[in-house]
Amino acid sequence: MRIFLSSIIIYLSLGSALAADELQAAKLVRFTNDVLFRRTGATDWGKARPLMDLFERDTVYTMASSRAEVRFHTGETLVLAPNTLVVLRPPGKKGADAEMVAGELRSRRSRIVTRNATILPKTADAEFTARMKADFTTIVSVTRGVAEVEAQGRKVEVRKGYFTEVRPDMPPSLPAVLSAALKEGSSAAVLLPEKVPPLRDSDPPAFAEFDFLPVNALDSVDANSGYQLQVAKDRDFAAILLDRTYKTSEKPDLKKLLPPGDYFMRAAKIDLLGYKGKFSAPRLIKI
Repeated sequence: MRIFLSSIIIYLSLGSALAADELQAAKLVRFTNDVLFRRTGATDWGKARPLMDLFERDTVYTMASSRAEVRFHTGETLVLAPNTLVVLRPPGKKGADAEMVAGELRSRRSRIVTRNATILPKTADAEFTARMKADFTTIVSVTRGVAEVEAQGRKVEVRKGYFTEVRPDMPPSLPAVLSAALKEGSSAAVLLPEKVPPLRDSDPPAFAEFDFLPVNALDSVDANSGYQLQVAKDRDFAAILLDRTYKTSEKPDLKKLLPPGDYFMRAAKIDLLGYKGKFSAPRLIKI
């Protein structure tokens, strides 16, 4: 009888472990600044931890000036840009590694779905960037290999150096040269989740952005396509009042955007490949 009961306990323990392994989707291998996560079925958001396990249907959210790298156990990788919200292995999205609800991400061999598009790597070395604009248009830019983009029953193959645009309720556009994809628009905004815990009580681990790119990939980029401008009432930018991306030629009129008062302003350049540099030192301005 004891042997029988022991066998049942061992069986149940193994079953629970196998079930947990099946649900385990990925690992948050590194991040910078403020990154939140929410378990499936939960209402509260928690602060990300280094090397934490992520499970099916978990949601990850990178706040302003934050990035995160998610690595699936089969080798696929996602790098999330600031203000990006993704659901891992989403329900009802068969074969997808992640659903991007808003923002921008860079994928290495991962299968991504957005509001109106499905993106599948077609070659073993496929790498691409997916960005959702404020009007929910999805832009897919391929930097290595070949990716297939499907929407409204139509599929297009996008090769290295090209992009396609998927507007709401429309099929993908014909692939065009990549440089034109980065000249307009910013990603769709994500509202701050409710029940957010206090942030930045410890220093997160630093990491090189997009570390699967060649080391010298950006050395030849000497021009800028735009910049990100932030304005806050405090020097630490804890309460940001303005956070927008502009083309290099655009000069916003802050007098029309903000009421009179004293503010701190900083900006970060965005190069032609879409990568953002470090923010400048805060500068006191008066409006």
